[in-house]
Amino acid sequence: MKKKKSKKKIIIGAAAVLVVAGGVTVAGQRNSTENQIPQVQVVIAEKGDVKEIVDATGTVGSEEEKTYYSPVNAELKTVSFAQGDVVKKGTKLIEFNTEDLEKDNRKAELNLKSTKYDTKDTRNKSDKAEKKQKDAKKNVQELEKKIKDKKAYVSSLKSQISAAAAAAQREAAAQASAQAAAQAQAQQQEAQAKAQAEAKKQEEIQSKYQAALYTYKTETLPQYQQQLSDLNAQYNQAQSDYNQADTTYQMAFATWQADPSDENTQALDNAEAARTQAQLAMQQAQQTYNDLKQQTPKMPVLSDFTESSADYSWGISDGSDADDSDGEDSSSYGYDYSGSDGGTVTADTSALESALETASDELAELQSDLASEKAIAEADSTSLTKEEKEKLKVTDNLSELDAKSAEELVKEGKKGITAEFNGIISKADIKQGAAVTQGMELFTIENTDKASVDVTLSKYDYNTVKEGQSVEITLGDNTYQGTVIKMSHIAVQNEKGTPVISATVSIDDPDEDIFLGVDAKVKIHAASAKNVVTLPVEVINIGKEGSFCYVIEDGLVTKRNITTGISSEDYVEITKGIKEGEEVIADLGDYTEGMEVQAVPEQTGEDADE
Repeated sequence: MKKKKSKKKIIIGAAAVLVVAGGVTVAGQRNSTENQIPQVQVVIAEKGDVKEIVDATGTVGSEEEKTYYSPVNAELKTVSFAQGDVVKKGTKLIEFNTEDLEKDNRKAELNLKSTKYDTKDTRNKSDKAEKKQKDAKKNVQELEKKIKDKKAYVSSLKSQISAAAAAAQREAAAQASAQAAAQAQAQQQEAQAKAQAEAKKQEEIQSKYQAALYTYKTETLPQYQQQLSDLNAQYNQAQSDYNQADTTYQMAFATWQADPSDENTQALDNAEAARTQAQLAMQQAQQTYNDLKQQTPKMPVLSDFTESSADYSWGISDGSDADDSDGEDSSSYGYDYSGSDGGTVTADTSALESALETASDELAELQSDLASEKAIAEADSTSLTKEEKEKLKVTDNLSELDAKSAEELVKEGKKGITAEFNGIISKADIKQGAAVTQGMELFTIENTDKASVDVTLSKYDYNTVKEGQSVEITLGDNTYQGTVIKMSHIAVQNEKGTPVISATVSIDDPDEDIFLGVDAKVKIHAASAKNVVTLPVEVINIGKEGSFCYVIEDGLVTKRNITTGISSEDYVEITKGIKEGEEVIADLGDYTEGMEVQAVPEQTGEDADE
């Protein structure tokens, strides 16, 4: 197509010599008559290929850039670049001073160790308290059963003693003579009176014992248990305070070893004094708790309210030895019956009475133990709840995360920052030796392996330029091939107020001659059409109603409205109005529509030379 245009220009140049006023004639026909029909040059509509090229300018940039931020709080040990430097992938650009990071890591490790010690100690105390309360509940059941059995045993002994006494009475009564009936009756009445008095006395003793036992169970023992629990809690708190003070001392000692400055020495002395004070407080609390623990209040027993050696005996005399009534054999629940013949019937219950006394003492001890175990079993549990155990886990996990985070920061600091791709430092405002904080912006690299050109296009090109179209890029003396990779879908106004559309063109094979930020020229190979009807650009006219051209119909100049498609620098695609082979007037000149003319086909360059 381009070659054809150059031929056309040659023809036009030759024709200029032949143009005369009022029309066009051929040199060899100057002698023709004045009535000869004017001749006009025409071009033939032919089929061919049309490629539309959009010219634009833009700025070279990068499709990929990365801004690097500081991963740690540290000092910049080395900075091996400056803004505008070209860097290679894998080059270490920044190194950090990690001394402070390593100190923080050590502190985190010590905190983790201290937390685990505290957690273990708390769990051990909780487990012991839980086991103690569990054992107490089990002991309560066992003691209640033993008390029940012991009460039954005591009741049985009393029944046996009563039965023995009753048997002795019956035997004595059988041996008594009728003559001693009155005396026996009198003595029996006296014995009954003594028995009633003794029963009343025993009832009073039992009442006092029960009242004392009730006071012990409801007041004395609970108050003691509460006081003991409070002292135990104070001891546990003092022990926890000591553990915390010891941890603080260990951390201060580690800091002092790393840096024995005056400030750290003073901090170490303060930590040691605090630990000593906490230790003394813990020991005092422990001593107070142990002292009270040895002062368990004694549970009242029945023997505390009875007279020692309270033995009673009742004798029956024949009246001949009345003064002997004051010298009866004193044996508890012992009976001495004398008949008229001087015989005596005695119930020997000493073994039963001894067993009863022992059983009563054991019963009292069991009841005392039961009260103590109930107090423990029913007291508020000092073991950890489910939520408290979960909280300990969370605390351990947080300490582990802190330690892990500190360790990772040390690794990040030692690793430094390395270029992830080939590029140019486009932004940097840092210096070696400066202190940076985690998350602080350090520098930006633009990838030179992914260079591109940002161009602006006319708003009318949005339907012409498409993503994926090939591009020719001129940068200085170098030419590169590229591809349209992005089209903006919003038109904006440039500095002149004209709406434009932005597009991005990637450079296929960038090299070391690429400079970011410089201007570049691009030729976008936009739409193309193959084997379509085409006409030279110069024969197309554009009016208010659209495109048109002039053809010769029936020998007359005729205007023809047409529809065009894509266009290159030289040719236009005709989609409607002109068919292949039709003749189109190349240059209307002074002719007007409706004039009679004769077509002269456009000559090739070779024909013109002839």
